[in-house]
Amino acid sequence: MLTINISEIISEFGTFLGKNEKDIKRLLLQKTISMNHMTTVKQDENYKASKAVIDDLVQGFQKAWTAKGNATFTPIEIVHRRHKVDLEFYPDEIVGSWLGFLADESKTRAEWPITKYIIYKLMLEKVAQNRELNLIGKGVYAATVPDTPQAVGLSMDGFCTIIESLFTAGTSNVNFITLDGGLTADNIFDQIEEFAGQIGEVYQDMAMNVHLSRAWFRKYLIKRRDLHGTDSNFDKFENVKLDGTNLTLVPLPSMASKDIIFCTPQENFIRLIKANDGASSINIEQAKRQVFVYADWHESVGFAIEEALFAYVPAAESASE
Repeated sequence: MLTINISEIISEFGTFLGKNEKDIKRLLLQKTISMNHMTTVKQDENYKASKAVIDDLVQGFQKAWTAKGNATFTPIEIVHRRHKVDLEFYPDEIVGSWLGFLADESKTRAEWPITKYIIYKLMLEKVAQNRELNLIGKGVYAATVPDTPQAVGLSMDGFCTIIESLFTAGTSNVNFITLDGGLTADNIFDQIEEFAGQIGEVYQDMAMNVHLSRAWFRKYLIKRRDLHGTDSNFDKFENVKLDGTNLTLVPLPSMASKDIIFCTPQENFIRLIKANDGASSINIEQAKRQVFVYADWHESVGFAIEEALFAYVPAAESASE
């Protein structure tokens, strides 16, 4: 159960009733960003598609009938994963404290300002952060234990986890790229250039994003500045075009602490949801003086066609998963 910790507030302000919500300072939380670079598919069923391939067809002319070419269809599936939020608290814990202005005894406790504040200012922003930093990229799916709250990050496989698993399995059709020497602050610029150079020629002219962590993106900008100085637009906190390509370097917060680099067309980078997009449908109930807040939704990620995914995974990082 959530406990509203007011001991420090009472100690500092006594029973003074505050009158302005702006005096409540909140930690800045990470918003959901990665999903903006994915293709969101909204449907009730698991994502099911088929990779269709046909052999080469063109041949030299001759009068005789010489049939050539076979069509092959390979099934693809991304499984729905379900997530939830269960929260309970006693709004009365703020009465008589400096936060007392967030109580309103003329309304039910489910309607008190403190209840709305916890839901819309704290809970929803925390859910967004959990999705971005713990699930979309680095989640590792594990079944729930009956009647036991599950640790964050275990309710789905994130796209980094999927890429690492495919790399470890060694049997996928993903285009895994080798970068000798791994990634360092000194070689990151050259390694990104090398990564782009190893992307298949059929994809070279496609507008695609090359994704990496924010930390490696910053190291890339610093090295680019050191190498090219004022000839390079190194000082902007924005995406960067890779010279001589149609590729854009795009850092994702969801890849924090990962040394992975990957590239795929956005339509191949799938986020699967059902009716609710995150905790967008919230239920609030009251039992006596206690408030219960809950929400649930479906969300999964994956890649539609492995052949359209280019990725670098350091062997040491994959082995540690």
